[in-house]
Amino acid sequence: MTSPTPFDSEIERNRREAARGSVNAMHDLAVGLRDRYRLLGDPADLLDGIAQLRTALGHVPDHPVRHPLRVGLSALLHDHFQHFGDVSALHEALAGCDASIPLLDGENRLVAAMVRAETLILLAEHTLDPAYVVEAVESASRLPRVPAAQYVLGKALHIRYELTHDPALLDDAARVLEESVLATPADDPLYVPRLSQLGNVLQRSAEHTGDESVRETAVRYLRDAMARTPSGSRALLDHKVDLGSALRDRGRKTGDVAALREGVALLREVLGATPPDEPGWANRCENYLIAVQDLVAHTGEIDVLDQAVEIGRSAPAGAGAPGMIPLLLGLLHNERFLHTGLERDLGRAIAAYTEVVEMVPYGGRTHAVALGNLGRVWFSEYGLSGGPEALHRSVTALGSAARASAPDTTERGEIQINHGGVLYAQYELTGDPGVLAASGRAFREAAGIEALQPLGRARAARAWAQAEAEAGRWDGARDAYAYAVGLLPLVAPRRLARVDQQRLLAELDGLAADAAASALRANDPQTAVRLLELGRGLLGGQVLQSRSDLSRLHAVAPGLAQRLGDAFGRLSPAGHLIGVAADERHDLDVRVRQLLDEARTLPGFADFLAPPDLDELLASAEDGPVVLINVSRYRSDALIVRPSGVTVVELPGVTPDSVAGQAAAFGAALAGAARPGAGETGAQATAAAVLGWLWDHVTEPVLRRLGYTSRPSDAWPRVWWSPVGRLALLPVHAAGRFPGGASVLDRVVSSYTPTLRALRHAGQRHCRADDDLVVVAVGDATGARPLRGVEREASGIAALTRATRLDGAAATADAVRAALTSHASAHFACHAASDPDDPSAGHLLLHDGPLSVLDVSALDLSGVRLAVLSACETSLGAPRVPDESLHLVSAFQLAGYPQVVGTLWQVNDLVARTVAVDLHTGLAAGEDAATALHHAVHRCRDRFDRTPTLWAAYLHSGR
Repeated sequence: MTSPTPFDSEIERNRREAARGSVNAMHDLAVGLRDRYRLLGDPADLLDGIAQLRTALGHVPDHPVRHPLRVGLSALLHDHFQHFGDVSALHEALAGCDASIPLLDGENRLVAAMVRAETLILLAEHTLDPAYVVEAVESASRLPRVPAAQYVLGKALHIRYELTHDPALLDDAARVLEESVLATPADDPLYVPRLSQLGNVLQRSAEHTGDESVRETAVRYLRDAMARTPSGSRALLDHKVDLGSALRDRGRKTGDVAALREGVALLREVLGATPPDEPGWANRCENYLIAVQDLVAHTGEIDVLDQAVEIGRSAPAGAGAPGMIPLLLGLLHNERFLHTGLERDLGRAIAAYTEVVEMVPYGGRTHAVALGNLGRVWFSEYGLSGGPEALHRSVTALGSAARASAPDTTERGEIQINHGGVLYAQYELTGDPGVLAASGRAFREAAGIEALQPLGRARAARAWAQAEAEAGRWDGARDAYAYAVGLLPLVAPRRLARVDQQRLLAELDGLAADAAASALRANDPQTAVRLLELGRGLLGGQVLQSRSDLSRLHAVAPGLAQRLGDAFGRLSPAGHLIGVAADERHDLDVRVRQLLDEARTLPGFADFLAPPDLDELLASAEDGPVVLINVSRYRSDALIVRPSGVTVVELPGVTPDSVAGQAAAFGAALAGAARPGAGETGAQATAAAVLGWLWDHVTEPVLRRLGYTSRPSDAWPRVWWSPVGRLALLPVHAAGRFPGGASVLDRVVSSYTPTLRALRHAGQRHCRADDDLVVVAVGDATGARPLRGVEREASGIAALTRATRLDGAAATADAVRAALTSHASAHFACHAASDPDDPSAGHLLLHDGPLSVLDVSALDLSGVRLAVLSACETSLGAPRVPDESLHLVSAFQLAGYPQVVGTLWQVNDLVARTVAVDLHTGLAAGEDAATALHHAVHRCRDRFDRTPTLWAAYLHSGR
């Protein structure tokens, strides 16, 4: 049964009057039927309305009212074409307008001219004949500047852009559509379609330019249009398609998986509500398939992909734009091949792309995209078979696609990335330096296309740098790597959920190390330090920037400082957000960038909250040298940073493979040492061997260069270690020849810092004068084995210093957060766990559940001094993103603690208690935290000198 509508009673009244021969009633009845059709989508109403107008025209063969009636019929014929796809309806509509306009005047003539322009727009969309759209633009441009006419002109300019790719047309379309929207009251029925059209034009503009602020405005408008549309309206499906497509673009460009999921869900919902025989089904199917491919590319969810393939296969032959459904099926099959390696999917992708290339004319966007993808899958075929014919076909197809694609577009960027890759493969076969240079040029062009997603641009810049390095042009390699590193803030912006940021940065693992090594090959150690600083600890750097002192700006521009501080405060690290909450976060991130740009235009503020310059980085080492240990395929070095400059110590025995091998051996040793039995002795010997390798190849050359060649006789010197990449997973501070040989522990007091910025920030933190301590002790957490030594550890510490206790059931997350704000120092004796897949989910296990890395990072504490994390794996980073230092120790530093003590792996309960009490004994005696820990670990090592896994886990981080 059809739901009642606001139009029903008026329709029935006019139907009765029309039955008596009233032409006016026939017209009004047709209008009511059209409005009900647009609400409910019942084609019977549409056909009835058209029949009523035809009848009315038959009653007035010579009367002047005939001409407005013909224009009204033309308007309904638009709906007929859009529902049934019969282009003859448009030609009839155009003929009706052409015949009527000369005989009309005033408002009727204006309406007729707008209907004519809209008819031309629909013909241009359907036929792709530019003559129609040129005529539509010219016709609409002659109309008076009233909201309805501006709306039509905006649509015409948009369609002209789609045919010409002239970005100026998008700007013009957005301008006139915005005028139309601003001049339309929000309660006017025409407000929503005009707002939606403006959102679509802005979205298209964002796709072309990569301008994030434009994209977020588009999403906001499209979501508003959807929210203002009644739930039973047929137009709601169109608005969901528009919003779903915009969210897909947001997800694709930024890596926001939540946006991709929301977009896919909206588009799938719309497709399910659209009859397959309706002309709009094909377009909605295309949008859905595109969104699924983007989602699966980020998540690998094959079940979602499989469902989309089945839906795409069900499309009638020839459905939609020429070649689009086969093209998208090719994309899905190729995506499945990339995730599963099934050769049949590769074959199906090749067949689909070949079909499209042969089907659509050369020079069009679809042809160029199909050619580019065909070249991509032929390259995959080459990777499987090694056959030179597949490589030749790949090079040929991608070269043709590059020539056919429009410059500065996403499609061009993606084609050039693939083109550069196949040219590099060809260079590897032939050794032709010209081919290598062509590969670098393709990558370089792609890296500079702002419409391309930032991750794609960064990958392209990295590949460009690798081509420069392969050619031995180290100055060029350094500059290309610097370009890639400079894109990292765009790859993982603040707006994203932390898990998305981690996933995207993992795609560029090792970039900072190779960038620094290329600078060293170019004999530029200062740039090497800067690139390491900019390329690591990005996520922590975002938090540090947001918590920087704004007082200098406040003194000059208090309102700007307030707005910036508020925006920073609402952009703390977060989990996934969807809907309006996600829109707000994306808007805030764009707003922060705009506010920073505004602040940097003020006199003396050009570098406001920018990464520190080299002098500031060197000054971070004022309390002792900082050793950046860089491992790269190009070379490995220790960069000793001191206020006076940078000293390079070459590490020829260190390579990425050797570090990976030592890390694997050490991991196996830790696992073996944790299992009592015959294998424990061998595991400890392996651990000792790894510590010996670290001493021989990494730390001893550094300490020798520093002049620390023996045990100090009085004050112990300090050294801060900052290992790069997977070396950060090993205990550099514990390197040495055991038992009985030389070691780092016998030469210096060691601390760590993830970056020089973090050390600089720690030195700027103000600590409270008091030294009160909160001890959090949870020995019996739900789901975890009991920690029998926790009570004795907490009691031993409390006996040494004034301490507040949060034990057992009192140690809830809320209570702990409150205690952290009111105590200068904190000691945790509890379970902890790391998560290699999602390092921000690593956590301390409290009485009522976990306190995660993400939770702690979001805290902003002032006046705090020291956090001791006497728990397992609190400083263990993730192998996928080792340069980000995502663990509990770094989280407490970001929360405000300038000094944190943590562990690299699981620790023994008895040893943990011994080291903790010994540490606090040293603190009570006036030692600084690093020295107190150093002596505590030293004594533990003397006691367990043949079992390094018991004592080597403990480290100090910070100032």
